Amino acid sequence: MRQVRGLTAVALAKYARVTPGFISQLEYSQTVPSLQTLERVAAALDVSLMYFLLEESRQPQVRRQRQRQLIHEGQDGSRLWLLSPLPPQHLELALLELPRGAVSWSTVRAHEGQQCHLVLQGTVRADYANHTYHLEEGDSILWDATTPYRLENIGTDAAQLLIAMAPASLWKQGEEEVGRGTAITLSQWERAGTRDCAACNAPEGLAASANGQGTEAAPSTRR
Repeated sequence: MRQVRGLTAVALAKYARVTPGFISQLEYSQTVPSLQTLERVAAALDVSLMYFLLEESRQPQVRRQRQRQLIHEGQDGSRLWLLSPLPPQHLELALLELPRGAVSWSTVRAHEGQQCHLVLQGTVRADYANHTYHLEEGDSILWDATTPYRLENIGTDAAQLLIAMAPASLWKQGEEEVGRGTAITLSQWERAGTRDCAACNAPEGLAASANGQGTEAAPSTRR
């Protein structure tokens, strides 16, 4: 609409009393403006506020099971799969697989935002700050992603956790792996017939292998 009106980002920012950088973020859906700010932008474009609120949504993006990307595999057999498509919008989904006794923990370089973990199967111990939580299948836990945490499979079977993150943080690691050609899909991993994925490094701020290589935060020793 800005281009239809013949306005540059700088001109629109001036009329709407915002910065050109904000206009760029708004156009690429990288920010969520207040209604007051959106009203000023709409007035500058000479359109109704409903133009933005009822804007046609993006087409759904489907990622098939065999297209999901393995972006980390630990020596203990833990695997982290990116489920949501790249590039991300505001929400990101990942699947964490923890074999019996496996441990995953965040690094000290955690990200702003929130994470919600849903236990799909198994029994998991979650250490967050100075608190410990015992999670069974069907349980979920929501926390601030800026605080390092630790997850341990304390059950007798493999555990799976669905992780939702907002804003997206894993995509940076996934994008790098895709660019280098080292990130692999489920079908490629199965064809390889190996559990060795040395090229897949632990994503910053989320998972690290239980041996501690490539991490900055040591795992909790509490039992």
